[in-house]
Amino acid sequence: MITSLARKLVLTLIASVSATLAAAPAVAQSVTCGITGSATAQAAIYDPFSPVGLPTTRITLTMQRINPGGGAKTSHVGFFLTGQGPETNNSIVVPISAAGSVNIYGTNQNVFYNFGTPGPVLNLETNTPAGYMIVEFTGNNTASDFVTVVFDITLPPNLDIAASQTLDFDVNYHCKGTGGGPPFEDNGIIPNAVSFPIKVLSGLQASYSGHILDFGEIGDKTDLDIANDQATYTKDGWVNVRSSGPYTVDMVSQNGYRMTFPGGNLADASQRLLYTARFAGQTVNNASPTFNTVVCLRAGLSAKQLPLSAELNEGGTAKAPSPDYQDILSITLAPLAGGTPGGLNCPAL
Repeated sequence: MITSLARKLVLTLIASVSATLAAAPAVAQSVTCGITGSATAQAAIYDPFSPVGLPTTRITLTMQRINPGGGAKTSHVGFFLTGQGPETNNSIVVPISAAGSVNIYGTNQNVFYNFGTPGPVLNLETNTPAGYMIVEFTGNNTASDFVTVVFDITLPPNLDIAASQTLDFDVNYHCKGTGGGPPFEDNGIIPNAVSFPIKVLSGLQASYSGHILDFGEIGDKTDLDIANDQATYTKDGWVNVRSSGPYTVDMVSQNGYRMTFPGGNLADASQRLLYTARFAGQTVNNASPTFNTVVCLRAGLSAKQLPLSAELNEGGTAKAPSPDYQDILSITLAPLAGGTPGGLNCPAL
C-alpha cells in the first residue's frame, strides 16, 4: 500500500512593536461658536490578541473656545466622542476633571459612542447631562478661552486595529454664545480631536484546516491513471491567518517535493513519488522547488484563508510497496512591522 502526503505547519510568530505616530492637530471648522483642540497621551502598548484589552489610560485634551469676534464669545459647549470607524467600538471614554475658567458638568460617565450610533441630544440647559459633558466658560479674557479636560480611556480586547495605528476620536458638540448681538447657537464636529498614540503589537495567529493531504492507495495506479484523474489526486487545505499587520509567507519541502518511506532512497526513482504543491500564488515541485517569500497585506482579526493544494504526479505501479510514503511541508508565517510598504492580498492568490 502506498499512501499519503503528510503535512506539517510551522507557524513562526515573531512579534514586533510598531512606531508611535504623533498626534494629528484637529481641523477647525468655520462656525459661530464651539471648540477646537487636540489631545496627548502617554503611549501605551495594545495587543489585539490579548483577552484583557488595554487597561485604563489617562489622556489630557486641551480645547479652545471659538469666538466669532465683535465681542461675541462661546459660553457653553456640550459634547461627546465618537470613533471614526467600527475598529474602536465599545471603547470607554470617561471625563474625570477639567481645569480653566470654567464650570463642568457630566464627569465620571462614559461619553463615547460607537461608530454609526446616534449620540445623545445635547441639552445645554441642564447641570446633569446624561451621556455627554458640558463646559461652561466663565471668563472674558484670552486666557479664559482654554479648558483642559482629563479623560480615562479603556480599550476592549480584540479591537481590529492595524499595527502602528493611532486611534483618532471625533468630538461632536452643540454650543451657544452671547455678546456682540443676539444670543447664538451652533453644532459641529472636531475631526481627530483626540489622537491616542498607542503602540499596537504586530503579531499573528495561524492554524491549518481541511483534510490531511492524503492521496490514498495508489499501488495499482499508473502514471497515466493519475494524469487522467487529477481531480481525485489533488488534495486541498487552508492556512487560517489573523494578523494586526502585514506578514510574510514561506514554504519548504523536507524532501524537495518528493515522498518516500522511512529508510527509502530518494535517489532511487522506484522509492519516491513526485508531487506538486500550490500555495500563496506559487507552484513548486521537484523540478522547480524554490518558493519565493511572499509579503502579504494585513489579514485583520477576522480569519482569512490561504489556500494550499498538493497534486500527485506519479502512479505507484512501478514503485516499491510501502504504506508510508510521506513528505513534510513546512509553512512559516512571520509578522512585519506596521507600515511596511507593499504586500499582496494573499487569500486571493
